[in-house]
Amino acid sequence: MRKFLLVVLCMLPLGVMAEVVYKDGSYWTVTSVDTKPGHYDDYLADLNNAWRKSLEQQKKDGKVKSYRIFSNTHARHGEPNLWLMVEWTSAGAVLDTPREYWDEESKKLFGSVEGGNEANIKRGELRTIMSEVLVREVTFK
Repeated sequence: MRKFLLVVLCMLPLGVMAEVVYKDGSYWTVTSVDTKPGHYDDYLADLNNAWRKSLEQQKKDGKVKSYRIFSNTHARHGEPNLWLMVEWTSAGAVLDTPREYWDEESKKLFGSVEGGNEANIKRGELRTIMSEVLVREVTFK
């Protein structure tokens, strides 16, 4: 009987035997931003306008759960001084939203898609986007 149990246990996948101690959570986009010298406050003022308004609308539309800004208080050379973090309701909310939705957002905020494009170009005078990643939160059970 012991040999039989040993054979059965050896045949089980390791994942079945190991207890999963974590759970997958929300998807987040994390954007690393380096503000240009003298434009930190200008960029935060810009974020407080269009970026915040857009995210508040996306919360109402059920796409976004929350958003945060983190400042790198002791940024070293080559590091961003801000991280913009958006918590999405699902991966689809960030990856599968049709272009038409974003065009409508641009029209609401800037009057037209072209106005949104112009505002984005002008925003480039304030900052450099260093990277953007999509990550998934992991929490322990």
